[in-house]
Amino acid sequence: MQDPDALISKKGLSRWGVAGLALFLVHIVLLCLPPLPPDVKGSLWDYLTAYPAVALLLVEWVRRHAAAARGWAGLSAGRRWAIGLGGAAGTFVLALAVRWLSPALYMRFSREEGLWEPLTLFLYLAAALLLLGVAAKLAAGERRHWRLIAGLYLIMGLEEIDYLGIFGGLIGRVQGIYAGSLHDLVILAVEGALSPAAWAIIAALFLLLVIVLAGSGYLQPRAILAMFARADFLWVVVGLGFLVGGAAAEAGLFELAARPPTLEESLELAGAICFFCYALSVAARLEPRAAPAPAPVPSSPSASG
Repeated sequence: MQDPDALISKKGLSRWGVAGLALFLVHIVLLCLPPLPPDVKGSLWDYLTAYPAVALLLVEWVRRHAAAARGWAGLSAGRRWAIGLGGAAGTFVLALAVRWLSPALYMRFSREEGLWEPLTLFLYLAAALLLLGVAAKLAAGERRHWRLIAGLYLIMGLEEIDYLGIFGGLIGRVQGIYAGSLHDLVILAVEGALSPAAWAIIAALFLLLVIVLAGSGYLQPRAILAMFARADFLWVVVGLGFLVGGAAAEAGLFELAARPPTLEESLELAGAICFFCYALSVAARLEPRAAPAPAPVPSSPSASG
């Protein structure tokens, strides 16, 4: 008897993908309903449907990321930009519409257990897995460079979720300002809540990290400059634009964006879409060269004779 998972795979999603999509649809429905108890800084059921769904979809992505890269490679540059920018802009327009029609629902979408952050987490982790898969097939020097970039995607994904703030917050505030994630440094900087000594410690830790990465061969200035010179790096530029806009909105630099509920999380999701498109573009460019050559077919004795 044929494996049921294999049967599903021929038609499309595996059982992991089907389960992940179904669970995430349940999650969206729950977000549209009043929070179910226990509700301590967010309903427990929203967490239990959002992040297991992300994990299941990542399992499905591992099966399909090489095919996704090949599909992206088959698109023209114009179609890639239309899909990527259309997705980023469409997401932001949808967020604006929800914010205008139902600020309360938008607020729920913007929470850790909401809609924007789990999707952002999935995109960053999926991009990291994609680049790690391609890097594994490259020569050692190039492999280290792209593993470093995949590591940056991993950090951006894991940093996106305020794990220490889930269900009450496990760390305190700096001069009354909550700081549960690295990006909260933006707010602390705007408010002047960090002393020169604190900035010196942060700078020293960053310098130490740079030294370690450079010494181990992962930080390669030439490879990074080569990234800047390629046209597909524009994805990163546009993505950074969305992220800067989200940070500015959260820090209250724009009056409209700063009024609760802020636009930070939806802008960050739009940025994550652009960063994901960059990872797809890199994989589409590297995968053909990275693919191992087929093993030579041994000649038959009669042919050699």
